Amino acid sequence: MTAATTTTVMGLGAAFIWGAADFSGGIGARYVRVYWLLAISHGSSLIALVLLANQLHQPLPDARILAYGLVSGLAGGTALLVFYYALSLGNMGTTAAVTGLLTAALPVLFSLTTIGAPSHRQLAGFVLAAGAIWLISSPPNSSAKAVEGQRKKLVLATISGAGFGIFLIGLRQANGGGLLWPLAASRVGSLTLAIAGGLIFCRSRFTAEQEPHILLPSQRATSIRKFISQRWAIGMALALIAGAFDTSGNFLFVAATRIGRLDVAAVLCSLYPASTILLAAWLLKERTSRRQALGMTAALVAVALIS
Repeated sequence: MTAATTTTVMGLGAAFIWGAADFSGGIGARYVRVYWLLAISHGSSLIALVLLANQLHQPLPDARILAYGLVSGLAGGTALLVFYYALSLGNMGTTAAVTGLLTAALPVLFSLTTIGAPSHRQLAGFVLAAGAIWLISSPPNSSAKAVEGQRKKLVLATISGAGFGIFLIGLRQANGGGLLWPLAASRVGSLTLAIAGGLIFCRSRFTAEQEPHILLPSQRATSIRKFISQRWAIGMALALIAGAFDTSGNFLFVAATRIGRLDVAAVLCSLYPASTILLAAWLLKERTSRRQALGMTAALVAVALIS
């Protein structure tokens, strides 16, 4: 298997796994606050990465590599907080278009200024992939309410897309420090951000409208505690699943950038909305529009051009 083929396979694998992570995180954000969701998912993956690095006897890299990992974690953590919050607001495809485009665009621009332009065929694939991301992430209807919702989420999508782009660039710049320690340093950054946000905005998610008013005071208190406990159990389970998926996708992306070009790996990884949309259609019965189907077809052609 050639380096280009390996990069393609790993990039697409990361895209699929990241889409599953975003789906799990988006659902989990409906049960617990995004700060605690991120803290649980990234805290568990940090522990796993450190244990695995020690088990494999990987040497601790120098401060520069760890700093790149830390910065990427802060950027990626910010992006995830914003993105998970946006996903919890409604249809999962609403903000994914702008987020996915910026996630791919920033590493492409960085690669142009550092390692030069890719081939003309790959450039055509990049353009087609950008169109595919936009089509895939289009909501299944274009009602006035949906359009207004997209406008309100544009700022959130821009912030998350820029954060994800910086995250990918930061992990690529951590080259030379192995695969596990840069990812662990990244998790330190995102976990610190999540804990700080949780401590600052530590207020109950549950409103008075969610409480059962018809019960007696003692019964209602017991019911509320049980209700909150159930929601936290579901949220924690989804957070752990999201953390496992996200870390696996990060591992594949970093490995892909060590073998091939950053821009190729980043554009392929940015097709992750397809995985999120397909899971939402399968498990949540969200409708897939003709534009989204066309986008997925265009993505297949783009992958052929890029690889």
